[in-house]
Amino acid sequence: MASLISLPKVSFFLLLITFAFFSSPSAAQTKCNIRSVYQFGDSLADAGNVIRTPGANIIFRANRAPYGETFFKRPTGRFSDGRIIIDYISSALKLSFLNAYLDSDNVFSQGVNFAVAGATTLNSSFWAARNVRLPAWNTPLANQLGWFKSHLQSTCGSNCAQTLSNSLVVMGEWGGNDYYNNFFQRKQLPEVRTYVPFVVAGIMRGIKDVIQLGATRILVPGFFPLGCLPLYLTTFPDTNANAYDQLGCLRNYNDFASYHHRYLNRGLDNLRREFPNVGIVYGDYNGAFLTVLQSASSFGFNQNTLLTACCGTGGRYNFNFSNVCGSASVRACSNPAQYVHWDGIHLTDEAHRRITDIIVKDMLSRLGCTV
Repeated sequence: MASLISLPKVSFFLLLITFAFFSSPSAAQTKCNIRSVYQFGDSLADAGNVIRTPGANIIFRANRAPYGETFFKRPTGRFSDGRIIIDYISSALKLSFLNAYLDSDNVFSQGVNFAVAGATTLNSSFWAARNVRLPAWNTPLANQLGWFKSHLQSTCGSNCAQTLSNSLVVMGEWGGNDYYNNFFQRKQLPEVRTYVPFVVAGIMRGIKDVIQLGATRILVPGFFPLGCLPLYLTTFPDTNANAYDQLGCLRNYNDFASYHHRYLNRGLDNLRREFPNVGIVYGDYNGAFLTVLQSASSFGFNQNTLLTACCGTGGRYNFNFSNVCGSASVRACSNPAQYVHWDGIHLTDEAHRRITDIIVKDMLSRLGCTV
């Protein structure tokens, strides 16, 4: 009888021990200890490289107003009205915004942004052999990796593995421009699908390259659902109502994006098995974007303009190739925080913030650490 009476006391004592253990610092997740970030990619991540690239002539003029108006109050070379995803990632990690590699006036104490608008995963020669024309100033992944290696050699020399062990590498997104140049040179979906294995293999080579240099934590973003972008919706309209999903996006281009991302994730699974001590995380930009669209009102976006560009002119989606954002006569909307889309292919500061919230939470969980 006495032993039965003591059971609640024993249980209470064990409960106290359990609570103390799980609430103690030693039981909590470890600190990420990320001291620098290195970004590779294209216009979704460019912080000012393309506007410093000799001969570069891009459709969207991110060096002109109204780009940058919301946060920076001036154009910075970012393709948005304000911050881009990598800015929000850096802030979440308590680091400063990354400076563009080609901006020689800046310091790179907390990382570097190598991304260049228009960049492709695969070299121009690969696409030229398949009758896809790219601009002479294209800065593909291989070139950006060359910059990275030069930067490491000049800053850390033989101690780069130590530097990279406390870093996050953001590899992409990649693929968006490889496919864009195909679609907008009138290549058909079945043919473009055959190039996905090559593009993903190029991304895998890039990841292996940075791992061999010492990277231990790598975020590999996918791209946004192509069929939801005003640029694609305007260029490839379809008279068949079934060609559009419940959000009003083009099913076939979203299906293509999903195909790429499935292929990408299989490649990442293989890399995780090959490099079990490296944290390789898929950044689901595609899924986060769709989450924002599906719950737009709860995020503060206007339901009536979900697929409409804030900065543009003409047509159902406020996009016109002949008069894009950055052109002299084009004005931005007065309330960009209520828009997901900024210029027809890039997003607003507020959309980037909402997407990054989802991405960073998932990334930290998968890396098993806290900021």
